[in-house]
Amino acid sequence: MNKKPSPYEMLRVHKSGDAPYQAHFVPEDVRKICVELAPSAYLDVGCNRGQLIAAVKKELHNRAVCVGVEMNAFAAKAAEQVCDRVYSSTFDAAIGGIKADYPGGFDVISFADVLEHMYDPWEAMVLAKELLSERGKCVFQIPNMGHRSIIGGLLSNRFDYELMGLLDVTHIRFFTPGSFEDACQQAGYKIMRKVQVMEENPQPVLSAFSTLITGSEDVKNFLRILGVTQINLPLLAMWQICYVCEPL
Repeated sequence: MNKKPSPYEMLRVHKSGDAPYQAHFVPEDVRKICVELAPSAYLDVGCNRGQLIAAVKKELHNRAVCVGVEMNAFAAKAAEQVCDRVYSSTFDAAIGGIKADYPGGFDVISFADVLEHMYDPWEAMVLAKELLSERGKCVFQIPNMGHRSIIGGLLSNRFDYELMGLLDVTHIRFFTPGSFEDACQQAGYKIMRKVQVMEENPQPVLSAFSTLITGSEDVKNFLRILGVTQINLPLLAMWQICYVCEPL
């Protein structure tokens, strides 16, 4: 039986550039949205090895200038093979250079499962507005910390980091849709569209929770003790949520 690596060991894997999602993962909902928005200039923050940019470029028939920002040097080097330009640094450090190099701004800027890796994602959201063109939009995808797996773990006295997923060991900020929508408003964005990334077959889970909550006074009392006044059932089966936003 393979022993689960420690958080220390998992972090070493990420820093080496060999995390399992880095080679192939493409966030499909973000890809579809970026293609639909048909940017002439596109910036992907946290572009990894350029998988998302490569997919968008292909569907746009290479008509868009595609730029990436990636702080992992190994991944950034690989991204250079598909991007028109890659800034191998943190986003805040790259801002000045990007503004100087692309004064017209970007029609689409994506943060696909990236903000949760940043110490100050709120500042990043504000800074991104400076890089948008007149018709520019930001696409944010975040993991949902209200998923039932997280709640179940907390009730079982567990909060175990993983190599990837909702509790990716490199996540340092955590959001629910409600808290992230507050962040959008505070950063000066209007939410134009929301796309939920659900479990493959969420209905049995949601039906079971609904039956349990409505049918048991003990459960209702337990939730009241926890301070729960309202439950958004779909949240329990939602892995991620994707937002399309434009500046107010």
